Amino acid sequence: MSPEQTKKAIAANIEALRLLIADALLRATDADKAMEQGEQNQAIGSMYDLEENLQNALALYRAAVALHRAGR
Repeated sequence: MSPEQTKKAIAANIEALRLLIADALLRATDADKAMEQGEQNQAIGSMYDLEENLQNALALYRAAVALHRAGR
């Protein structure tokens, strides 16, 4: 992979990571607001499948770091 291709791949991973983390923030904020209103079920529902997003975010982070290290 050329240095330019590596740079583009890392940038794409970081953008996807940013979107997943932004979604996680929104879900956590919704859950927090629901808890403030005493709505525990709604809070848990707001972040029900958050674990998958966080695992995907971690995978993107690791891929970006691996691409960086491989490009040295």
